[in-house]
Amino acid sequence: MVKPKPLFMLFFLVLVVLAILKYLRTRKFLPVATPTDSTMCLDSFDANGLYKSVFHMSMVQFMVPKTLSHWVENKSGFEIGAPSVSTWGHLGLYDAAAKVDATNFAAQTLWESGIKEGGPFLWKNRTLGKHFIRDAVDLHGIPDESYDFVCGTDILEHVANPFKALLEWLRIMKPNGLLIVIVPYQNVTFDHKRNVAKIEHLIDDYQKKVTEKDLTHLDEILRLHDLGRDAAAGGFDAFKARSEKNFEIRGLHQHVYDQRLLYYIYRCLNVEVKSQYIWDYHQLIIGQKR
Repeated sequence: MVKPKPLFMLFFLVLVVLAILKYLRTRKFLPVATPTDSTMCLDSFDANGLYKSVFHMSMVQFMVPKTLSHWVENKSGFEIGAPSVSTWGHLGLYDAAAKVDATNFAAQTLWESGIKEGGPFLWKNRTLGKHFIRDAVDLHGIPDESYDFVCGTDILEHVANPFKALLEWLRIMKPNGLLIVIVPYQNVTFDHKRNVAKIEHLIDDYQKKVTEKDLTHLDEILRLHDLGRDAAAGGFDAFKARSEKNFEIRGLHQHVYDQRLLYYIYRCLNVEVKSQYIWDYHQLIIGQKR
């Protein structure tokens, strides 16, 4: 016969075990804490908190999106570095959007010329929006929360202070707006010898207020840039001379990205990742501003 005291202790231990199991089960399915605004992660970076949300490659679709029209149909957008016929044009973004204004950092770039402030942004003989001449990190004169989405193809890798740029893009985006970004797929481009940037480094650039004149990565780029995959750059001497004038030209890939880094950048900025794709030499990520 079990004495009363041991019986009570056994009952007490069972209750404790059940309470612990209930706590662990509940904790497992709690939503992962996210930054409460776009700058919290940047002001007080917490790696443990950020990486509680685990990225895995099964989240990425290795295919060309059939279309992006359903994301932007009848919505107003702003494109950084327009036009991008082979991406946004091919994927139906220009056809579906009600309006797309656009910006380039100068009237003449390596890729475009003849851009005029306030000039029409034309697509298939239709005035889709107007052109601005603004740097990706400084969209001055464009009001807060003006657009339903912001998009940029092969722009972010050219930016020395990407978090500063992305905060500007989020600033002009309405609540629940979409951030749609394409960067090169490192494995098949001239960046394939370089390492993917660490988010801690990008945050450090933001905190140090790095400007677009920064050439911190120039030696690495000159050493590892595969000129065999970049015929337009010419030989080494021509590429070096162009790179040293990067603030005027903006040809350097300041940082290298992969889908994991993009995922955590979005999470750091309190942007909910909706879709990720890789195809050909493109990486696409779509997220929603909270």
